[in-house]
Amino acid sequence: MIIQNGFISIKHKTAGGIDMETGYPIASTDVEWGDPVPCQYVNNSNNLLGRYDGEHFTVASYVIYIEQAEEPFAAEQIRLTDMDGNLVRDYSVMEIEPLDAVCEVRLLV
Repeated sequence: MIIQNGFISIKHKTAGGIDMETGYPIASTDVEWGDPVPCQYVNNSNNLLGRYDGEHFTVASYVIYIEQAEEPFAAEQIRLTDMDGNLVRDYSVMEIEPLDAVCEVRLLV
């Protein structure tokens, strides 16, 4: 059982295809976000000292828990939002760990 404090949505990309003249792949431009899935997210690390070209930014990563579904969870990128629907950030999924004892999945983003 998770203590819900947000939602994740899975990013679905459509393949761009192959350029017939050059034979190189065409980048995907069609992106859709899946239905919101209830989740519990916990701040794993937070660093306010990020700098790039004199600009400041926040480096943060989260551990996200979702209920285990019948099919294994598989996603490369997700969108994390809070309970009010405000965007926290889009993340790449670094690790997926099924927690069979509690019927949950732990994501490290």
